[in-house]
Amino acid sequence: MKPLTFGIPKPLLPVGGKPVLDYVVDNLLTAHGEIDEIFVAVSYMREVIENYLNHTPRDHIRLETVTTLGWETGGDLHTVVVEKGITGPVIVAYGDNVTNISIGDMVKFHKKGGKLATLALFRVPWEDVDKFGIAEVAGDTVTSFVEKPPRKEAKSNLANAGYYILEPELLERIPHKKVKIEHTLFPQLAKEGQLGAFIYNPSYWLDIGTIEAYRKANRMMEGILPPE
Repeated sequence: MKPLTFGIPKPLLPVGGKPVLDYVVDNLLTAHGEIDEIFVAVSYMREVIENYLNHTPRDHIRLETVTTLGWETGGDLHTVVVEKGITGPVIVAYGDNVTNISIGDMVKFHKKGGKLATLALFRVPWEDVDKFGIAEVAGDTVTSFVEKPPRKEAKSNLANAGYYILEPELLERIPHKKVKIEHTLFPQLAKEGQLGAFIYNPSYWLDIGTIEAYRKANRMMEGILPPE
């Protein structure tokens, strides 16, 4: 995302006139009464993100940054859990995509399913399956998970939306090193039958991982967002 991120951290890049981080927080806040605090894992330009959060407070919820080492989804999550002494269920949200999802509905689904984890999934075009973590599903359970499989080997087009819920006992299974949960924990949970499949149909799901994807996201949101 350089040169854009020389001055602005990726979570604060605007899409449709709104920082990506705000889309994530708004999604999380649909889980009324289920979330006590939101921790933003930051490995770059923490002061800038802290300043933004301090000037955009949310009612009834505390937002706080945690410095991480850029150790991917697993290592950074481990850092947050240890530093903040988290002992309850955790909702994890990625900060580099824009979507609309009811985390409130996802939490209800997770509690009803009784599994150790629940993964939000949405359908992507078959030609894009090699860009996502792809889940094979039976009923409400993920039976296999492969991160960015070759197109010819993909068993479905249900993709990881970047939101998942983990029960506290899983936090001990995340090592303190650079590791992706998508490569380790998700495939193992799928084998154990402990990964719930929360399938939703978003109005939009936009990636901002590259300059071109970011430009596309802004072009698309111009036609999605209502005028002020």
